[in-house]
Amino acid sequence: MPLAACIDIGGTKALIGFVDADGNVLAQERYAMAPGRDPEELVNDLADKTRALAQQSGYDWQQMAGLGYSTAGMLDVQRGIVFASPNQGLWRDVPLGDLLKQAFQLPVWLEMDANAAAIGEGWKGHGAGADYFVHVIIGTGVGCGILVHGEILRGWRGTAGEFGHTIIDPHGPLCNCGGRGCLESLVSGPAIAVRAAQVMGGAGPLEEAVDARAVFAAARQGDQAARQVVAETVDYLSIGITNLIHLLNPQVITIGGGVGVGGADLLMEPLRVAVLHRVGSWVDMQGTQILTAKLGEEAGLIGASRLVWKGTSMGSLF
Repeated sequence: MPLAACIDIGGTKALIGFVDADGNVLAQERYAMAPGRDPEELVNDLADKTRALAQQSGYDWQQMAGLGYSTAGMLDVQRGIVFASPNQGLWRDVPLGDLLKQAFQLPVWLEMDANAAAIGEGWKGHGAGADYFVHVIIGTGVGCGILVHGEILRGWRGTAGEFGHTIIDPHGPLCNCGGRGCLESLVSGPAIAVRAAQVMGGAGPLEEAVDARAVFAAARQGDQAARQVVAETVDYLSIGITNLIHLLNPQVITIGGGVGVGGADLLMEPLRVAVLHRVGSWVDMQGTQILTAKLGEEAGLIGASRLVWKGTSMGSLF
């Protein structure tokens, strides 16, 4: 049985797995990711880990039809070059496709992480059947993948979908891209943690190690500072989603990523209400769905596998 070897690299994690042609994840392993690693060192390490997982899972490397690789950053998927990846140590013009082909000895297909997750959700998740679909990822960073009739909307240089770097507040906090007030600087996991640290005081749940998960846990316990941070996050995100709806008019928007899924019980219903109050009267919100992503962390792996299964019929990119 042929398999797709798949890797999904986020800001703080690497997910490795093997996926069959029906989109079933048959084996996977998660690793913490340290930012700032040398690209060649990272690729060689991932190749060793992926081969080890294949051996542990009883799969022969000869079964691998190709490698689907999803990564945070801006890249040219046709040439396999990462233009920039702020969450991975400010990579610039890295020939990632060539490095992967050499290390894995497989045909390689690359994709930006949000696009790969959107492909996965559009294939096996809530985006299936939607002609106009947007998948938003909120985690260490913020991004989105835009599918129009099942195809990624890329823009002329392939960097469309950088939703996290749309400006919500021009006088807002500094973003890792160098701008101010980007959506990512306001609703990502690190941004939530920063705001929580600014508003917390006295004894309470937020006195412990502050991260987005701790903020959500404290909000569930009734902590007012945490609830304030969550409410601000919803407000900022609703502005971004409203802009997205006005610009693209999608049928379905799914919210994924560690923050999007981990805080869904606190974020999603207030978000829907806030967006409903912000959108223009011409928008059909009865027919516009804002949903929690279905596939969770596996969306990127499943999307990466889809690249392999579609690509093997057309030939390798690298």
